[in-house]
Amino acid sequence: FAETKELIAGVFGRAAPAYERAGPPLFGTVARRLVAMADLPRGARVLDVACGTGAATLEAARRSGPAGMVVGVDLAPPMVEEARRRGHEAGTGNAAALVMDAEALGFRDGVFDAVLCASALYLLPRPLEALGGFLRVLRPGGTLAVAVFGADLDERWSWRGELLARLAPPLEPLGRRFDQVSLEQALEEAGLRGVTVAVERLDVAYPDAAAWWVSDWSHGERAVLELMSEPALAAYRTAAFQAIQRCRERDGALHWRPEVVYALAVR
Repeated sequence: FAETKELIAGVFGRAAPAYERAGPPLFGTVARRLVAMADLPRGARVLDVACGTGAATLEAARRSGPAGMVVGVDLAPPMVEEARRRGHEAGTGNAAALVMDAEALGFRDGVFDAVLCASALYLLPRPLEALGGFLRVLRPGGTLAVAVFGADLDERWSWRGELLARLAPPLEPLGRRFDQVSLEQALEEAGLRGVTVAVERLDVAYPDAAAWWVSDWSHGERAVLELMSEPALAAYRTAAFQAIQRCRERDGALHWRPEVVYALAVR
């Protein structure tokens, strides 16, 4: 799994400067929604796993207050540096960010009141083992909150998969895809209890095709783009800019409405 983890860290490290700053809100929206659903008490000790640039970390720090303590961890050093920079910009004094493998958490047992993992569980090579680690560092009665992208039910975006299948080299699937049922089962198998799952649709609105293109390079989707030859990438961009127009709605924006699965559980 070392090669897979190196790939993931490299892709997200290169995306870090533009992550959630290029294009409309996406992963940050999911992260903040997850923190709201976790209903963190004042003074909570919180771990944000695969924190990225710190959207959930900073929101958890705000909600837990000065008496709380929030630690974000991520495998990609540039992401951690960006999370620290954004935390400094936000004036957050009760949050920290560390470089750490989500599947090998270096914390004592039962030290956190809550563990968060937004938009990352499906990227981990061994997600079920990772959930066991999340459980280990939670105190008895502590809360685990997880968010994953579920089924892409917006058929207007089917062109993307069709174009990538034709123009991009084969890419080994990373981690494991989850839906509402399989996520609930995974949490229960890990030993968590009181699992509740909610499914929501996110509305991501791009003002135009150029905004979508810039956004696509700012997160994990760039993994497949980086593997394309220059002619294939140019052909993909041209075809995508034409196909994406079918996603335009009355407000003039290009809308994508992915399914997001949120799960809460208790140790």
